[in-house]
Amino acid sequence: MKKFVSVIMAVVALVLCFTLSACGNKYVSRYNAMLMVRTNTSNNASVSFDSFSGTYVIVLKNNSADEVFITYEATLEEGNIKVYYDFDDEKLNLFEIETNGSVDGETETFTGNKTIYIIIESDGKCNDGSFSFVLEKSEK
Repeated sequence: MKKFVSVIMAVVALVLCFTLSACGNKYVSRYNAMLMVRTNTSNNASVSFDSFSGTYVIVLKNNSADEVFITYEATLEEGNIKVYYDFDDEKLNLFEIETNGSVDGETETFTGNKTIYIIIESDGKCNDGSFSFVLEKSEK
């Protein structure tokens, strides 16, 4: 009987472990890429690729109560990519970039100790892209 209870407890523990660990991510990256180079810290992130299709999610974290904003730069040789951000449970359009395009700018100001998601979604296969996002403190 003890062996049966031990097996049941082990199964329950494994099920809880897998279900609890899967709940932490709000968005999921699903992509195919060739020669993709990624960096991601709490303050900045970048991704460059030779070819890409799918969705790639970047997580930035405002670790203080300071007001912050994100500066961004992107280039794309071929294809179409839409970039969104989510700060307060709302997925908002940040920018769209098309063939031979480049873009730079900054987001609105964010306040509070929260996670900021950047979602990069392609419209099919894209080639030779580079994206950079930096979390900066507001001077206001």
